[in-house]
Order: sequence, then C-alpha cells, then structure tokens
Amino acid sequence: MRKFMAIFACFCLLGAAAFFLLPQAGLAGHQENTRLVTDSTGREVNIPQHPQRVVILNASNIDLYVAAGGGETIVGKAASKALSPQVMKATEKAAEVGIIHSPDVEKILSLKPDLVVGTNVPFHTNLADTLAQAGIPLYIQSLDSMEELTSALQFYGTLTGEEAKAQATVTKLTASMAEIKERTAGKNPPKSLIVFGSPDSFNMGTGKCFTGSLLNELGGGNIADQAQGEGGYLPISMEFVARENPEVIFIIMHGQAEELEAKMRQELAGSEAWQNIAAVQQGRVYILPYELFAVNPGVRAAEALQVLAEDMYSQ
Repeated sequence: MRKFMAIFACFCLLGAAAFFLLPQAGLAGHQENTRLVTDSTGREVNIPQHPQRVVILNASNIDLYVAAGGGETIVGKAASKALSPQVMKATEKAAEVGIIHSPDVEKILSLKPDLVVGTNVPFHTNLADTLAQAGIPLYIQSLDSMEELTSALQFYGTLTGEEAKAQATVTKLTASMAEIKERTAGKNPPKSLIVFGSPDSFNMGTGKCFTGSLLNELGGGNIADQAQGEGGYLPISMEFVARENPEVIFIIMHGQAEELEAKMRQELAGSEAWQNIAAVQQGRVYILPYELFAVNPGVRAAEALQVLAEDMYSQ
C-alpha cells in the first residue's frame, strides 16, 4: 500500500510540474516566433519573426518588401498603377485588396494574413482594432524621408530573412543618391513650389512629404517650408505664392492625371496671378512622372532625385 501511495504521489508531482511548465514552454515558443516592434505611430506590435502571409496596403511598402526578398510571401496587395513592372511580376499571385484609400477589410480577412503592413493614413490606422479582433497584427510604416525608407528596407530584410539582400539595396541606393547630390553640391537652389493635384483640391508639399525631403537633399528652396501650418501638405494660398514668387514649379497629379493636368495648365494660363509668377513666365513648370512621385518611389528614389536635380538646375 505504501508503495502504491508513493507511486501515486510521484505521478501527482509530475502532473503538477507539467501543468506549470508546459504553458511556460508554450509561451517561450510563442516568444521565439514573434517579435515586439514599435511602428511609425508609436504603437507596440507583436508580429511574426518571419511572416508567411503578408498583406500590404500601399505601393511604396510593397516595393520595399519585394526589394527585401519578400515577394513570395505577399498574399494581398494594394491596387496601384504606381507599381513597377518588376514588382507587379513578383506579386502577380497576390490578390488585390483595394486602393490605398479604401482597403477591402473582408478581402483582407479572407486571405488569413499573419501580418498587415500599411502607411500612416487614417484608412489604414483605423483598421487596427478590427484586425486585432481577428488576431492579425497591423504594422504602420511611414515613408516621408530617405531615413525612413532605408530603415524600412533594412527592417523588412529581417522579416524576410534576407538581411544581406536588403542591405545591398540600401548601399546601392544611397551611393546613387550621393552621386547626384555631389553633382549639385554648391549650386544655388532656385525657389520652388511643389503642387499636389487631386480631384478635390490642389495643395503644396512641404519638406515633411517625401518629394519635399528630396528637394532638401538637393539644397532646399521649397517655399512651402516658409508657410504657416503643420504637416506635409498645406492648402495653396495665391497671396503666399505671389509673395514668394517661385522660379520652379513641380506638379504631381493624383487621380485622373490627364484631366487634372489639363485643369492645372488651364488655371495657369487663365489666371493673371499665376501669369505673374516667375516659373510660369520662364516656362519652368514641370509635371513630374506619376510612377516616381504620386507615391514614395521606394528603391527608385535615386531616379526621382535625378529628375528633380535636372529640373532644378537645368538653367
């Protein structure tokens, strides 16, 4: 009887040990498979170490994720005309989940992603609670400067397990940017204005938007940085524009680009206020390529910088 009780007590001790240790082992395993990161909004997010089913809600982050070797793990992507042919090819199996300003939540959930990546706009940040209820982490990555672009590319390399590939892309991109900046070093930047056209309005870009940050890389001169207001985009005030009198105007079109371009050129030609602006008088109004400027150009940032450099310093 005593022998039976001793055996029974051993089983009880083993059972108690298993009860306490197995959950801890499971937790440790979970921690090994996930990482706690802070996104561009300051939120702490638990995401997989190496996600296998990724949905990305904007073209620029798709571009960078593909460059970091993650094309095959993207199961959902934003519908966008700004994706390069190479990125389109790399993500041809991914389902479209709506445009950047209108992600299809039901479609996203149906894809059963283990990570959703978006940018810092309300259309994406507002999805956090809905996705969390489904157990899906949302990581927000802003791309308003070269620093954010290169750090995002390196981070995506850790997610895909292709750190060397991502770093090689960063190195090549920064070297190309440095060459362009060296060719323009010491030149006096003209006063410039970045105009963003959409079906609803025209705004001017400051140094807090990506194109504005590229102008600063080339010496600055963006008159919007002297305007009152916060953020990357401010309403255009003709009084302000007339007073600053930019020598170069860059126009970026969103939406129906051809219609908006015609509308903008008609306004420039028919407005006495615009006709008195130096850039208009000198014919230095440039429509920037949609694929490089409508969104952050990602790994094509050096191409975008070269376009700006040629237009800024062509005279």
